[in-house]
Amino acid sequence: MIESRVSQALPAWLTYRELTGSTHGAAITTTLLFTQPEFLFVILRSSHEKFTRALMLLCFFWLIHSFRVRRRPGAFAMHVGLFYLTMFTSISSNNLLAHSFIFAVVLALALAWWLESRNPQSYPQERLLIARFVSITLISLGLVYVFTFWLYLPAQSDLRVLKTLSDRLAALFLDVQRQSTNPYTQVASGWINLPVYFLISIGNWLLLGTSFAIWLRQSWLWVFRRQPPITPAGRLTYLFYTAFMAQGALSIFADASGALGGNLQHRLFPSMSMLAAALVGATLARWRPVRFALPLRAGMAAAVFCVAILSVIKATNEPLLSSKWTFYRPAELIALEWSNAYLQNENIWTEFDERLVTAWLTNPPQSSQANTFRGFQVGLDTRTLLVSDVTRMRSARLGRPLPIPPDALQVYDNGEAELYHLRPLTPYQR
Repeated sequence: MIESRVSQALPAWLTYRELTGSTHGAAITTTLLFTQPEFLFVILRSSHEKFTRALMLLCFFWLIHSFRVRRRPGAFAMHVGLFYLTMFTSISSNNLLAHSFIFAVVLALALAWWLESRNPQSYPQERLLIARFVSITLISLGLVYVFTFWLYLPAQSDLRVLKTLSDRLAALFLDVQRQSTNPYTQVASGWINLPVYFLISIGNWLLLGTSFAIWLRQSWLWVFRRQPPITPAGRLTYLFYTAFMAQGALSIFADASGALGGNLQHRLFPSMSMLAAALVGATLARWRPVRFALPLRAGMAAAVFCVAILSVIKATNEPLLSSKWTFYRPAELIALEWSNAYLQNENIWTEFDERLVTAWLTNPPQSSQANTFRGFQVGLDTRTLLVSDVTRMRSARLGRPLPIPPDALQVYDNGEAELYHLRPLTPYQR
């Protein structure tokens, strides 16, 4: 856990120092970022996002810092080269997340061009931003093409995913007879109740609400008052925040289509939170309260501490509050090992979800008897069922009965986990 936070904290601090223009603002903004439960969740688990999120932050850093050194050709060329090297690394790590960043650049380009067209007497920096966005889009798409069609051909499967997404979105909007899905119904079943869910997610709502209010004010000043942010970093923060916010809105429709498993908004939210934290952090860094400065700062520090604790509880799926348990007991793994050693060609039910199946896959067996471990529903060909003390507690938490009939035969018991075999109903069953 500490290693994951360090790998993210350093590029985050460097990036936010550029965005806010001060080390004070960088410290505030980095702290805000690590109070976001959705961001903590993706960097604490063992997935590509431990690295791809850091790569995205580094892309922002090289891009923003290159504006500071644009009058020094050597330093500018080095920063541009490092930006595209980091971009290619991101593409190699996760093609779809890199596509999200490139799409954000395209949206930022369109917005910058529109804002510049409304104000012909705009600052030269806006035209410089547009030129950089054009080059980033073209070169990044070229890198995607090289990686997808020349260096790593299996990445072409992502194109089929995007085609599926477009097909399902078309069906969602054009075919009124099609029944759309609602992936957010899992919120109610994933936690003990909705008030608890909103409490431990308060870091998300506070950041979203505050950053959106700041964005509205900046939009009013830029669009209607012709007063854009003075620095290129301020412009970049506004443009990318708008771009990722637009992606978040689009992801709601994509989730409703069911094309990407119903969690696209969850995957995109950490990207938006990076820019939302920059908006809020830069504002807080400039905030100088005249009266009651010490009590206000102490109160805010205490509030950030409490929000951080709640965010860690959510990011780690604390079993006291979450119904999605991810831990397992050694006795459960011993029962799985015994069943795999003494059963053959069996479908074995393990849990109400993939909890124990995942535990088994993370501890690969030395030998296999062609057994299959499954979760969720009991299949028609399932004859053996595993029940542990943890499973009984989950049954009580979820309000779902154990699928063990009264006449099932207990064939194994280690004190915390048992195996039951269903009685044969036909001469062809064992």
